Amino acid sequence: MCLCVLQTLASVCQGIQHITSALPYAEASTHTRQLFWGTVCATWLLTFVRQRGRRNFSIVDRVWPLFPVVLAAQWAYESRDSLFAAHEGAACAAQCKAIVGVVLVTVWGLRLCYNSVRRGDYNVGAEDYRWVHVRASIDRILPQCSAVRWAVWELFNIVFVSGFQLALLYLIAVPLHMLMRYPGVVARGTGNMAADKWSCAEVSLAALMAALLVLEAVADQQMYEFRQRKQQNKLTRAEAQAGFVHTGLWRYSRHPNVLCEQAFWAVLCVFCSMATGTDLGSLDNVYLLAGPVLLIALMWASVQLTESISRAKYPMYRAYMMQTSRLIPWKPWSNAQVINQAHAKL
Repeated sequence: MCLCVLQTLASVCQGIQHITSALPYAEASTHTRQLFWGTVCATWLLTFVRQRGRRNFSIVDRVWPLFPVVLAAQWAYESRDSLFAAHEGAACAAQCKAIVGVVLVTVWGLRLCYNSVRRGDYNVGAEDYRWVHVRASIDRILPQCSAVRWAVWELFNIVFVSGFQLALLYLIAVPLHMLMRYPGVVARGTGNMAADKWSCAEVSLAALMAALLVLEAVADQQMYEFRQRKQQNKLTRAEAQAGFVHTGLWRYSRHPNVLCEQAFWAVLCVFCSMATGTDLGSLDNVYLLAGPVLLIALMWASVQLTESISRAKYPMYRAYMMQTSRLIPWKPWSNAQVINQAHAKL
């Protein structure tokens, strides 16, 4: 059984390496590959370290805010001769755009890390509450054989929990890698020499990314303040009856922080492509969209799980779902609109 698991893991690793080596800008240096695979193995092995008497599968959650920042730092070091050199004209404009991209990703990571720290996600034994439900769901469909259960769990652990999620973080950062390498390309005279200044679209995209970071911070702050008031028994009557946050940005979207997270990386992909003159419609560059698309798919599934738990825990959550948009901010429906919609479906 153990030999079968190891052979499967080796096949998965070889497949990922083969795919990434075929991508032009995803081609990683030896140090980057070592960083990636070292992080995958470390996050997997750390799940075997018992915290408060049990294994903890939220190790990757603690790495999530920091891994793209560490990748950006690694790529900045590798591109230091072109990224931090004195340039003129188109190369200078490309250099400024790359620095803006790095700063925005760094702010995203540090802000998210700060939010995780104050929520206690880095405390010993802290684990995402959804893991209880994931374990219960998987255990229900697994056979009673302990060896099979162990093998399936470890495959799920290293392939999805560690491998897939860290690969996803790598993929959403790949457009930034392309942008950071571009000043050197332009300086050698092989890039888009006509792009010697910022376009209105590029400025708008950079401003939009900054706005998304602010909105995500506001949404997380509103959630944090609600939880603090809940712990201190200082909720208003409406908040206490509901049991969940439904005011501020959460009045117009059930998951405003998730929306901002998805949009930030999608806009970053478009910004990097536009700044480097890359055609996202070309099949040769479609891999750049893999990160944002997979992120949206993963977060959609995560939202599905979160809402199923909330529906079971809070009786009023179903009404909240009927009145409030899931992701895209929209004016909440009135009770009359909800009733009319329900009648229309009959």
